[in-house]
Amino acid sequence: MNEVARVRSRRRAWMLVLAVSLALAAGLVALVVLIDPESRAGLPVRFAAARDSVAAFARALEALGERIADVDFVALGIGLLFSMANIALRSIAWRNILRAAYPATPLRWLTVFGATYAGIGVNAIVPARLGDAVKLMLVHRRIEKATYPTLASTFIAEGVLDAIVGGTIILVAWQTGVLPGMPQLTSLPLFEIGWYARHPWILAVLVVALALSVLLIQSRVRRFWDRVRQGVVILATPGRYVRQVASYQLLGWGSRIGGAYFFLDAFHVDATLLNALLVQAASSLSTLVPATPGGLGPRQALLIVLLAGAASPGTVLAFGVGMELALTVWNVLIGFTFLTLMMRGTGVLTVLRSARATRDAHADLT
Repeated sequence: MNEVARVRSRRRAWMLVLAVSLALAAGLVALVVLIDPESRAGLPVRFAAARDSVAAFARALEALGERIADVDFVALGIGLLFSMANIALRSIAWRNILRAAYPATPLRWLTVFGATYAGIGVNAIVPARLGDAVKLMLVHRRIEKATYPTLASTFIAEGVLDAIVGGTIILVAWQTGVLPGMPQLTSLPLFEIGWYARHPWILAVLVVALALSVLLIQSRVRRFWDRVRQGVVILATPGRYVRQVASYQLLGWGSRIGGAYFFLDAFHVDATLLNALLVQAASSLSTLVPATPGGLGPRQALLIVLLAGAASPGTVLAFGVGMELALTVWNVLIGFTFLTLMMRGTGVLTVLRSARATRDAHADLT
Protein backbone atom coordinates (compact mmCIF):
# COMPACT_ATOMS: atom_id res chain seq x y z
CA MET A 1 0.00 0.00 0.00
CA ASN A 2 1.49 3.36 -1.02
CA GLU A 3 1.61 6.38 1.25
CA VAL A 4 -1.44 8.09 -0.29
CA ALA A 5 -3.52 4.95 0.24
CA ARG A 6 -2.34 4.66 3.84
CA VAL A 7 -3.25 8.27 4.54
CA ARG A 8 -6.70 7.77 3.06
CA SER A 9 -7.15 4.58 5.08
CA ARG A 10 -6.27 6.33 8.31
CA ARG A 11 -8.58 9.20 7.50
CA ARG A 12 -11.45 6.80 6.89
CA ALA A 13 -10.66 5.05 10.17
CA TRP A 14 -10.85 8.25 12.21
CA MET A 15 -13.90 9.45 10.33
CA LEU A 16 -15.53 6.18 11.37
CA VAL A 17 -14.56 6.83 15.01
CA LEU A 18 -15.99 10.34 14.85
CA ALA A 19 -19.18 9.24 13.10
CA VAL A 20 -19.81 6.41 15.57
CA SER A 21 -19.15 8.66 18.57
CA LEU A 22 -21.37 11.46 17.31
CA ALA A 23 -24.14 9.02 16.43
CA LEU A 24 -23.99 7.45 19.89
CA ALA A 25 -23.93 10.85 21.57
CA ALA A 26 -26.88 12.12 19.53
CA GLY A 27 -28.83 8.94 20.17
CA LEU A 28 -28.09 9.13 23.89
CA VAL A 29 -29.24 12.73 24.19
CA ALA A 30 -32.39 11.96 22.17
CA LEU A 31 -33.10 8.96 24.40
CA VAL A 32 -32.76 11.06 27.55
CA VAL A 33 -35.12 13.68 26.16
CA LEU A 34 -37.67 11.04 25.08
CA ILE A 35 -37.75 8.95 28.25
CA ASP A 36 -37.28 11.77 30.76
CA PRO A 37 -40.36 14.02 30.87
CA GLU A 38 -38.55 16.53 33.04
CA SER A 39 -35.70 16.76 30.54
CA ARG A 40 -38.13 17.06 27.60
CA ALA A 41 -40.21 19.72 29.28
CA GLY A 42 -37.11 21.57 30.42
CA LEU A 43 -35.62 22.27 26.97
CA PRO A 44 -37.00 25.84 26.79
CA VAL A 45 -35.79 26.41 30.34
CA ARG A 46 -32.26 25.36 29.42
CA PHE A 47 -32.20 27.66 26.42
CA ALA A 48 -33.37 30.47 28.70
CA ALA A 49 -30.62 29.52 31.16
CA ALA A 50 -28.07 29.90 28.37
CA ARG A 51 -29.30 33.42 27.71
CA ASP A 52 -29.28 34.13 31.43
CA SER A 53 -25.67 32.95 31.64
CA VAL A 54 -24.58 35.46 29.01
CA ALA A 55 -26.71 38.14 30.64
CA ALA A 56 -24.93 37.44 33.94
CA PHE A 57 -21.62 38.18 32.25
CA ALA A 58 -23.02 41.47 30.94
CA ARG A 59 -24.10 42.40 34.47
CA ALA A 60 -20.60 41.57 35.69
CA LEU A 61 -19.15 44.00 33.17
CA GLU A 62 -21.46 46.70 34.51
CA ALA A 63 -20.38 45.92 38.07
CA LEU A 64 -16.73 46.18 37.04
CA GLY A 65 -17.32 49.56 35.41
CA GLU A 66 -18.86 50.87 38.62
CA ARG A 67 -15.87 49.76 40.72
CA ILE A 68 -12.92 50.24 38.37
CA ALA A 69 -11.64 53.29 40.28
CA ASP A 70 -11.34 51.23 43.47
CA VAL A 71 -9.14 48.48 41.97
CA ASP A 72 -5.71 48.05 43.59
CA PHE A 73 -3.55 47.89 40.47
CA VAL A 74 -0.43 46.96 42.42
CA ALA A 75 -2.09 43.80 43.73
CA LEU A 76 -3.50 43.19 40.24
CA GLY A 77 0.01 43.38 38.77
CA ILE A 78 1.36 40.96 41.37
CA GLY A 79 -1.44 38.54 40.49
CA LEU A 80 -0.46 38.74 36.81
CA LEU A 81 3.18 38.03 37.71
CA PHE A 82 2.07 34.95 39.65
CA SER A 83 0.16 33.90 36.54
CA MET A 84 3.34 34.22 34.47
CA ALA A 85 5.27 32.22 37.08
CA ASN A 86 2.68 29.44 36.81
CA ILE A 87 3.10 29.28 33.02
CA ALA A 88 6.90 29.34 33.33
CA LEU A 89 6.83 26.41 35.77
CA ARG A 90 4.37 24.47 33.65
CA SER A 91 6.51 24.99 30.57
CA ILE A 92 9.51 23.51 32.41
CA ALA A 93 7.41 20.44 33.19
CA TRP A 94 6.24 20.15 29.58
CA ARG A 95 9.79 20.56 28.29
CA ASN A 96 10.87 17.63 30.47
CA ILE A 97 8.00 15.51 29.10
CA LEU A 98 9.08 16.37 25.55
CA ARG A 99 12.73 15.55 26.34
CA ALA A 100 11.69 12.15 27.62
CA ALA A 101 9.77 11.52 24.38
CA TYR A 102 12.63 12.78 22.17
CA PRO A 103 15.82 12.25 24.22
CA ALA A 104 18.14 12.74 21.23
CA THR A 105 16.82 16.22 20.42
CA PRO A 106 17.93 19.24 22.48
CA LEU A 107 15.08 21.58 23.31
CA ARG A 108 15.48 25.00 24.90
CA TRP A 109 13.13 25.97 27.72
CA LEU A 110 12.53 29.41 26.19
CA THR A 111 11.18 27.73 23.04
CA VAL A 112 8.66 25.73 25.06
CA PHE A 113 7.78 28.76 27.20
CA GLY A 114 7.15 30.87 24.10
CA ALA A 115 5.07 28.15 22.44
CA THR A 116 3.03 27.71 25.62
CA TYR A 117 2.31 31.42 25.93
CA ALA A 118 1.50 31.69 22.22
CA GLY A 119 -1.06 28.90 22.60
CA ILE A 120 -2.60 30.52 25.67
CA GLY A 121 -2.81 33.87 23.90
CA VAL A 122 -4.56 32.37 20.88
CA ASN A 123 -6.97 30.35 23.06
CA ALA A 124 -7.92 33.55 24.87
CA ILE A 125 -9.56 35.03 21.77
CA VAL A 126 -10.01 32.21 19.23
CA PRO A 127 -12.53 29.38 19.83
CA ALA A 128 -12.16 25.60 19.39
CA ARG A 129 -8.82 25.38 21.24
CA LEU A 130 -6.88 26.52 18.16
CA GLY A 131 -4.16 27.72 20.52
CA ASP A 132 -3.31 24.11 21.36
CA ALA A 133 -2.65 23.47 17.66
CA VAL A 134 -0.47 26.61 17.50
CA LYS A 135 1.46 25.41 20.54
CA LEU A 136 2.10 22.00 18.99
CA MET A 137 3.00 23.47 15.62
CA LEU A 138 5.64 25.78 17.13
CA VAL A 139 7.26 22.91 19.02
CA HIS A 140 6.97 20.55 16.04
CA ARG A 141 9.11 22.96 13.98
CA ARG A 142 11.95 22.64 16.50
CA ILE A 143 12.03 18.88 17.14
CA GLU A 144 13.46 16.81 14.32
CA LYS A 145 11.23 13.92 13.21
CA ALA A 146 8.53 14.87 15.71
CA THR A 147 5.01 13.60 15.02
CA TYR A 148 1.81 15.31 16.07
CA PRO A 149 0.28 12.24 17.79
CA THR A 150 3.34 12.02 20.04
CA LEU A 151 3.36 15.75 20.76
CA ALA A 152 -0.39 15.79 21.44
CA SER A 153 -0.13 12.79 23.78
CA THR A 154 2.33 14.70 25.96
CA PHE A 155 -0.73 16.68 27.07
CA ILE A 156 -1.93 13.45 28.74
CA ALA A 157 1.22 13.21 30.85
CA GLU A 158 0.96 16.92 31.57
CA GLY A 159 -2.69 16.66 32.64
CA VAL A 160 -2.40 13.82 35.18
CA LEU A 161 -1.49 15.99 38.16
CA ASP A 162 -3.84 18.79 37.10
CA ALA A 163 -6.75 16.36 37.09
CA ILE A 164 -5.82 15.09 40.56
CA VAL A 165 -5.28 18.52 42.13
CA GLY A 166 -8.25 20.18 40.43
CA GLY A 167 -10.53 17.26 41.23
CA THR A 168 -9.37 17.24 44.86
CA ILE A 169 -10.12 20.95 45.28
CA ILE A 170 -13.62 20.49 43.85
CA LEU A 171 -14.24 17.37 45.97
CA VAL A 172 -13.11 19.05 49.20
CA ALA A 173 -15.27 22.11 48.46
CA TRP A 174 -18.24 19.82 47.82
CA GLN A 175 -17.69 17.58 50.86
CA THR A 176 -17.29 20.55 53.20
CA GLY A 177 -20.54 22.05 51.95
CA VAL A 178 -18.96 25.14 50.40
CA LEU A 179 -19.82 23.93 46.89
CA PRO A 180 -23.54 23.21 46.45
CA GLY A 181 -24.65 19.60 46.13
CA MET A 182 -26.32 18.24 43.02
CA PRO A 183 -29.87 19.47 43.80
CA GLN A 184 -28.66 23.03 44.36
CA LEU A 185 -26.13 22.88 41.52
CA THR A 186 -28.77 22.04 38.95
CA SER A 187 -30.81 25.11 39.93
CA LEU A 188 -27.97 27.58 39.38
CA PRO A 189 -27.57 29.47 36.07
CA LEU A 190 -24.93 26.98 34.92
CA PHE A 191 -26.86 25.54 31.99
CA GLU A 192 -24.20 23.17 30.64
CA ILE A 193 -23.14 21.94 34.10
CA GLY A 194 -26.68 21.62 35.42
CA TRP A 195 -27.77 19.32 32.57
CA TYR A 196 -24.89 16.93 33.18
CA ALA A 197 -25.43 17.18 36.93
CA ARG A 198 -28.97 15.85 36.38
CA HIS A 199 -27.65 13.03 34.18
CA PRO A 200 -24.07 12.30 35.39
CA TRP A 201 -24.04 8.86 33.74
CA ILE A 202 -24.07 10.46 30.27
CA LEU A 203 -20.40 11.42 30.40
CA ALA A 204 -19.43 7.88 31.41
CA VAL A 205 -21.44 6.39 28.55
CA LEU A 206 -19.86 8.80 26.06
CA VAL A 207 -16.37 7.89 27.23
CA VAL A 208 -17.13 4.16 26.94
CA ALA A 209 -18.65 4.67 23.49
CA LEU A 210 -15.56 6.51 22.28
CA ALA A 211 -13.26 3.83 23.71
CA LEU A 212 -15.24 1.04 22.02
CA SER A 213 -15.25 2.82 18.67
CA VAL A 214 -11.48 3.21 18.86
CA LEU A 215 -11.04 -0.47 19.76
CA LEU A 216 -13.02 -1.44 16.68
CA ILE A 217 -10.30 -0.02 14.46
CA GLN A 218 -7.24 -0.53 16.66
CA SER A 219 -5.60 -2.87 14.18
CA ARG A 220 -5.54 -0.02 11.66
CA VAL A 221 -3.98 2.53 14.00
CA ARG A 222 -1.28 0.50 15.76
CA ARG A 223 1.43 2.88 14.62
CA PHE A 224 -0.59 5.76 16.02
CA TRP A 225 -0.75 4.14 19.47
CA ASP A 226 3.01 3.57 19.37
CA ARG A 227 3.45 7.29 18.90
CA VAL A 228 0.99 8.05 21.69
CA ARG A 229 2.96 5.81 24.08
CA GLN A 230 6.12 7.68 23.15
CA GLY A 231 4.53 10.93 24.33
CA VAL A 232 3.69 9.54 27.79
CA VAL A 233 6.87 7.52 28.26
CA ILE A 234 7.88 9.65 31.25
CA LEU A 235 4.98 8.13 33.22
CA ALA A 236 6.80 4.77 33.02
CA THR A 237 9.51 6.17 35.34
CA PRO A 238 7.62 7.50 38.38
CA GLY A 239 10.70 8.91 40.09
CA ARG A 240 11.65 10.97 37.05
CA TYR A 241 8.05 12.06 36.59
CA VAL A 242 7.83 13.31 40.17
CA ARG A 243 11.18 15.15 39.99
CA GLN A 244 10.88 16.67 36.54
CA VAL A 245 7.13 17.12 36.04
CA ALA A 246 4.97 16.86 39.15
CA SER A 247 7.25 19.00 41.33
CA TYR A 248 7.15 21.93 38.89
CA GLN A 249 3.41 21.55 38.36
CA LEU A 250 2.79 21.65 42.11
CA LEU A 251 4.81 24.86 42.30
CA GLY A 252 2.69 26.09 39.40
CA TRP A 253 -0.47 25.35 41.35
CA GLY A 254 1.00 27.31 44.24
CA SER A 255 1.52 30.22 41.86
CA ARG A 256 -2.07 29.95 40.62
CA ILE A 257 -3.39 30.06 44.17
CA GLY A 258 -1.06 32.95 45.01
CA GLY A 259 -2.28 34.81 41.94
CA ALA A 260 -5.91 34.25 42.95
CA TYR A 261 -5.10 35.63 46.43
CA PHE A 262 -3.76 38.89 44.99
CA PHE A 263 -6.60 39.16 42.46
CA LEU A 264 -9.05 38.91 45.36
CA ASP A 265 -7.14 41.62 47.19
CA ALA A 266 -7.09 43.84 44.10
CA PHE A 267 -10.89 43.85 43.91
CA HIS A 268 -11.40 44.10 47.70
CA VAL A 269 -12.83 40.63 48.14
CA ASP A 270 -11.72 38.96 51.39
CA ALA A 271 -8.29 37.60 50.42
CA THR A 272 -7.72 34.31 52.25
CA LEU A 273 -6.17 31.00 51.31
CA LEU A 274 -9.59 29.36 51.42
CA ASN A 275 -11.12 31.91 49.06
CA ALA A 276 -8.16 31.59 46.69
CA LEU A 277 -8.75 27.84 46.60
CA LEU A 278 -12.44 28.43 45.93
CA VAL A 279 -11.54 30.63 42.96
CA GLN A 280 -9.60 27.69 41.54
CA ALA A 281 -12.58 25.40 42.18
CA ALA A 282 -14.86 27.77 40.25
CA SER A 283 -12.38 27.95 37.39
CA SER A 284 -12.06 24.17 37.16
CA LEU A 285 -15.78 23.46 37.45
CA SER A 286 -16.95 26.17 35.03
CA THR A 287 -14.76 24.79 32.24
CA LEU A 288 -15.30 21.10 33.02
CA VAL A 289 -18.00 20.75 30.34
CA PRO A 290 -17.83 24.16 28.67
CA ALA A 291 -20.63 25.49 26.52
CA THR A 292 -19.46 29.10 26.59
CA PRO A 293 -16.00 30.59 25.95
CA GLY A 294 -13.90 30.24 29.08
CA GLY A 295 -16.89 29.40 31.23
CA LEU A 296 -18.64 32.68 30.34
CA GLY A 297 -21.46 33.35 32.82
CA PRO A 298 -21.24 30.07 34.78
CA ARG A 299 -17.94 31.14 36.36
CA GLN A 300 -19.48 34.35 37.68
CA ALA A 301 -22.49 32.43 39.04
CA LEU A 302 -20.20 29.95 40.81
CA LEU A 303 -18.06 32.70 42.30
CA ILE A 304 -21.14 34.39 43.79
CA VAL A 305 -22.08 31.10 45.47
CA LEU A 306 -18.59 30.12 46.59
CA LEU A 307 -17.57 33.57 47.82
CA ALA A 308 -20.86 34.39 49.54
CA GLY A 309 -20.01 36.35 52.66
CA ALA A 310 -16.57 37.41 51.38
CA ALA A 311 -18.02 40.47 49.63
CA SER A 312 -21.25 41.78 48.12
CA PRO A 313 -22.53 40.03 44.97
CA GLY A 314 -21.70 43.11 42.89
CA THR A 315 -18.13 43.15 44.15
CA VAL A 316 -17.73 39.43 43.47
CA LEU A 317 -19.09 39.93 39.95
CA ALA A 318 -16.61 42.76 39.37
CA PHE A 319 -13.81 40.56 40.70
CA GLY A 320 -14.71 37.63 38.45
CA VAL A 321 -14.91 39.55 35.19
CA GLY A 322 -12.06 41.92 36.11
CA MET A 323 -9.68 39.05 36.79
CA GLU A 324 -10.64 37.33 33.52
CA LEU A 325 -10.24 40.50 31.45
CA ALA A 326 -6.86 41.30 33.02
CA LEU A 327 -5.59 37.77 32.37
CA THR A 328 -6.95 37.80 28.83
CA VAL A 329 -5.26 41.08 27.88
CA TRP A 330 -2.01 40.03 29.59
CA ASN A 331 -1.95 36.62 27.91
CA VAL A 332 -2.85 37.98 24.48
CA LEU A 333 -0.12 40.63 24.59
CA ILE A 334 2.60 38.22 25.71
CA GLY A 335 1.31 35.29 23.66
CA PHE A 336 1.14 37.15 20.36
CA THR A 337 4.55 38.72 21.02
CA PHE A 338 6.06 35.25 21.31
CA LEU A 339 4.06 34.06 18.30
CA THR A 340 5.41 36.91 16.16
CA LEU A 341 8.99 36.34 17.32
CA MET A 342 8.87 32.57 16.77
CA MET A 343 7.27 32.86 13.32
CA ARG A 344 9.49 35.58 11.87
CA GLY A 345 8.45 36.56 8.37
CA THR A 346 5.08 34.84 8.71
CA GLY A 347 1.92 36.79 9.40
CA VAL A 348 -0.21 35.90 12.41
CA LEU A 349 -3.23 35.10 10.24
CA THR A 350 -1.08 32.76 8.15
CA VAL A 351 0.07 31.01 11.32
CA LEU A 352 -3.52 30.60 12.52
CA ARG A 353 -4.60 29.20 9.15
CA SER A 354 -1.66 26.79 9.20
CA ALA A 355 -2.54 25.70 12.73
CA ARG A 356 -6.17 25.14 11.74
CA ALA A 357 -5.08 23.09 8.71
CA THR A 358 -2.68 21.12 10.90
CA ARG A 359 -5.39 20.38 13.45
CA ASP A 360 -7.88 19.29 10.78
CA ALA A 361 -5.35 17.27 8.80
CA HIS A 362 -4.41 15.10 11.73
CA ALA A 363 -7.39 12.94 11.40
CA ASP A 364 -4.84 11.09 9.26
CA LEU A 365 -2.75 10.35 12.39
CA THR A 366 0.58 11.52 10.95
